[in-house]
Amino acid sequence: MDYDYLIKLLCVGDSGVGKTSFLYKYTDGVFHTQFISTVGIDFREKTVIYHQNSRQHRIHLQLWDTAGQER
Repeated sequence: MDYDYLIKLLCVGDSGVGKTSFLYKYTDGVFHTQFISTVGIDFREKTVIYHQNSRQHRIHLQLWDTAGQER
């Protein structure tokens, strides 16, 4: 295990509101002006370092992206 904490975040919302664009910008630093709608579910991963009281914690994020069809 190469992290201290695992956080899973499920991103839900209506179709076309920017969930996929937000996750790509956060994980890759790239904003795509054109996109293809997510079919089903997808996920992105990112590891961040959190500093607290002279200690550092490795946090692994699993960011799940839904298709916006949850209703």
